[in-house]
Amino acid sequence: MEKITKGHFTLPAQANLEEEVKMLAKRWGVDTIRDSDGTTLSQDILSLGLTVYSTLCLIRSDQQWIKDHMDMCQQKYLISFPITAESSELKIKILKGYSHEQFKIDIKHSPKKYWEVNDRTSGKTVSARDWEFNEKSCELVIKKANKWHVYTVSFLVHQIWESTSMYNYITNKWTGEHQAGIDPRQPEAYKHIIEYYKKWLMEHLDSDYVRFTSIAYQFPLIKNEERKNVFLDWSGFHDCTSAFALDEFEKEYGYRLLPEHLVDAGYMNATYTVPKKEYLDWIDFTMKFIRGFSKELVDITHKNGKKAFLFFCDHWIGTEPYREGFEDMKFDGIVGPCLSAIELRRIAEVPGDSIKEVRLYPYFFEVNLQDEPVFKDNGDPVAECKKWWKKIRRGLLRRCVDRIGFGGYLELAVKYPKFIDYVEKLADEFREVLHNTKKSIPYSSFKGKLAILNAWGRSRTWIQQENWPYGCVAEILAGLPVELEFINFDDIRKGISMDIKVILNWGNAYTSWSGGDHWTDTKVVENIREFVANGGGFIGINEPTAFEYQGRFFQLFDVLGVQKETGLTLAWSKNIKPQINNKHFILEDIKNDFSFKFITPSIYFSKQSAELLSGTFDNVLLSANSFGKGRSVYFAGYNFDYDNIRMMLRAVYWAAGQESSMKKWFSSNEKTDCAYYPETKRIAVMNNDYDAEDTVIYNESGKQTKIELDSLEIKWFDLDEINNLCK
Repeated sequence: MEKITKGHFTLPAQANLEEEVKMLAKRWGVDTIRDSDGTTLSQDILSLGLTVYSTLCLIRSDQQWIKDHMDMCQQKYLISFPITAESSELKIKILKGYSHEQFKIDIKHSPKKYWEVNDRTSGKTVSARDWEFNEKSCELVIKKANKWHVYTVSFLVHQIWESTSMYNYITNKWTGEHQAGIDPRQPEAYKHIIEYYKKWLMEHLDSDYVRFTSIAYQFPLIKNEERKNVFLDWSGFHDCTSAFALDEFEKEYGYRLLPEHLVDAGYMNATYTVPKKEYLDWIDFTMKFIRGFSKELVDITHKNGKKAFLFFCDHWIGTEPYREGFEDMKFDGIVGPCLSAIELRRIAEVPGDSIKEVRLYPYFFEVNLQDEPVFKDNGDPVAECKKWWKKIRRGLLRRCVDRIGFGGYLELAVKYPKFIDYVEKLADEFREVLHNTKKSIPYSSFKGKLAILNAWGRSRTWIQQENWPYGCVAEILAGLPVELEFINFDDIRKGISMDIKVILNWGNAYTSWSGGDHWTDTKVVENIREFVANGGGFIGINEPTAFEYQGRFFQLFDVLGVQKETGLTLAWSKNIKPQINNKHFILEDIKNDFSFKFITPSIYFSKQSAELLSGTFDNVLLSANSFGKGRSVYFAGYNFDYDNIRMMLRAVYWAAGQESSMKKWFSSNEKTDCAYYPETKRIAVMNNDYDAEDTVIYNESGKQTKIELDSLEIKWFDLDEINNLCK
């Protein structure tokens, strides 16, 4: 194989930094340059012979047009903050608590048609006859309020300050006018955007790729008067709402989408809530439009001899790559920001043969995502970059992407020589992974798949539920040498696929991640019980299968062997009191006292067959159970550390009854990873720790050899080489 020594790297460039760009092109192996918001590429840079990405956010590009057509700004529903009636008349300043810079109440479209007033105490909708809206005072007056009842108003607004523009002003100290976003669903706006784009292409003849900053609608980012977040949901479908869209939805689906279907009593259909039919219809409705809009843009791009890349962030709503129809849009590539193994795999596994690229961190901004200094004051961009890269690499060994790159303002990064030195090594390390793997899938001794079960399934593949950007369970799973699949409850109802060997369900009760009322469906519990009884495995974390129903909280209490005390079974004695088994297969590699985050208290045993591996009989932290021919494992919680990575791997093998096959292309040290690529006959041994580590590597026949690794080192071996070392 010819070694890859350069290329596969995208650099954000700027005018007046021509010499720096030339220097980094050589040291980092740059083959592609791009602009960023607020920067331009000089003719000297464009003449370097590098591929050129031009970034484009069409909904923000023509600010003069949107200034002249402010009624075509993007819209959404807001819900007023709850207020208690102290008399029969209640006045509500509906925009109070929200940013007046970001939102303007929509008075063009009839409030009586598009708004909704709800009595949150009785759960009833207030008749439109019983309230009025005063445009001058921006107050809604309820004339026959029930005293001491709580009320909210769901109302349409125009978003007059686009979310990404607002973020950059606040975080990156942008100055100048606030930018608004055009709603392309409006026919006049759609036509203008298409014509604008055709003109833009003629003005950017030097561009090889158009990197669309997603397409149209931002995930909801709602601010208050102090510019602080009120609500943020990276997967929410709210910024695509408009009076026009609601009317079009009714024509297509035959029923009226009510404000309550979107504001969802104030939960705003966050990704954490179990999606209802109406919201799922809204998602499908939006995606049909965005797919058509995107396809037209891509077709125009191709007709002009350029390729189209999708930036899978910011205005990504409607372009989800794991939903049916993504490949029909014909994007040539997809780029995603990447802080973790989760985000690496989210991009790497996008269906189709398009180019997969990840944008690394730190972003070339003065501060990072936590508003801590990076490229200013006492910032340390090398430490910041290492922190994320060491997490990304775990996913990279399981699924490699085509390209890496950075974004932001190059003028900041070039002031840090140590950062330049480190990225030079990082770029070479990435190309080494790409060269040695050829993007092939590594060997796994685990036969079959581990299925992650939640209410979203495949459509939310590698969308994590935990404390972004760090992750816990999902981040551990993203680096395991096990094939994974994301499934939903409809997949369970249809019949569990034969290639699934273990099902994993985790999350808080009543959320989309745990499953909510899906667990009251007899078909769901019947099929999973049958699956486990016939030899399958089940792993539950936190509050799996949880829904208070028919005298049980964990609906699969019999499979799991444990139950949670919610205060309703206190009168029942907890008489199953097994001794702790700290010699179980799941615990064999664990050297330290392990701990879990988000511990779920008051877990007790519900089956005599269950074993206690950690905790006490009435506060189980970790347990194992047999059910028919199958097995289950329960974890009260999880945090990301080396012991827990290894414990999860062992739990998966044990639940599947495949313990004897685990030590094949296996690393004994839990701080290290091993991956064998049958297609290239190359083996990677990787140290995930800042300290030097030794590990014993087991080959496919179970023979062993000791490998020494420096801090964060990856060593590569040929198959014959490592087999000769093994004894």
